[in-house]
Amino acid sequence: MSENQLRKETTEPQQTAKASTTLPDVETLSSLTNVPYVDTHTHLHYVLDRLPEKFGVCTYQDLKERYCPPNLEACINVLCDPLSFTSDEIFPNTHSDWKVMANTSFIYLAAGVHPHNSKDYNDYVENKMRKILQHPKTVALGEIGLDYHYNISPRDIQKKVFIKQIELAKELNKPLVVHTREAEQDTFDILIKYVPKDWKIHVHCFTDSPQFAKDLLDHFPNLYIGITGVVTFGSARNTQETVRYVVPFNRFLLETDAPYMIPSKLNRNKKSKDKVTICHSGMIPFVAQRISELMNKDIDEVMQAARENTRNMYERKTIRY
Repeated sequence: MSENQLRKETTEPQQTAKASTTLPDVETLSSLTNVPYVDTHTHLHYVLDRLPEKFGVCTYQDLKERYCPPNLEACINVLCDPLSFTSDEIFPNTHSDWKVMANTSFIYLAAGVHPHNSKDYNDYVENKMRKILQHPKTVALGEIGLDYHYNISPRDIQKKVFIKQIELAKELNKPLVVHTREAEQDTFDILIKYVPKDWKIHVHCFTDSPQFAKDLLDHFPNLYIGITGVVTFGSARNTQETVRYVVPFNRFLLETDAPYMIPSKLNRNKKSKDKVTICHSGMIPFVAQRISELMNKDIDEVMQAARENTRNMYERKTIRY
């Protein structure tokens, strides 16, 4: 999700959402499992932007300690808009400052220009992004890729910028976080042409066809499929079938893509004023619960497998947990 999109969503409608949102209590989020976990893809700076003052959340530590279950170990916070790359200059010493994120003990970073913002890519943006990518707590380049659902940036520019950032990842020896939506063939063609077969790849928030997932997994032995709260949606047939029939137990990752993709069970049978409208990293157990149902596994097994998969994707020595 790009920051430009976020701004469109956070004018007057956002104020209504902020006034009416609720958050699940820690007991609810802790009720499913106690296995430690990592949220492998989140935008916690957007979460803090959206949370009303009534929750009293001023820092990432506040959010973790007061609203997340104690088994949350770490998060990979994704910066995917050019504005975020200069946040240390524009919003110094605030939660929007990427250096503040990096200095928070449980937060790691990924940085890359989202396909929606491909039209804004230039040398200045790349140089600012490089600075973040060279920070020791930045574990990947992304999210980058193609999004043909919205076409906010022209498709030819999306492809050029995707390739350019893949080359940068190879130069810096960074794993890739890939965003792909309704662009299966072009995404696959670019990946197999430009990315070494053994490269570490996290295909984030997978919603495309099960066959596409199989093609990716078969070609790239170190590619992982990221599963968000989308898997809990009644309409998410592709994601559910991918989890049930395609993804091996050692090739999936748990993520929230917060503040988006709220697990559906958290809002079941609730009135509008009681609904949760903001996702955060504490909601991962509800994603794992749905995966456990689809895979016919115990939820603790799913959590343990995801934790080991995260270690393998992002290197045991990189994320300390």
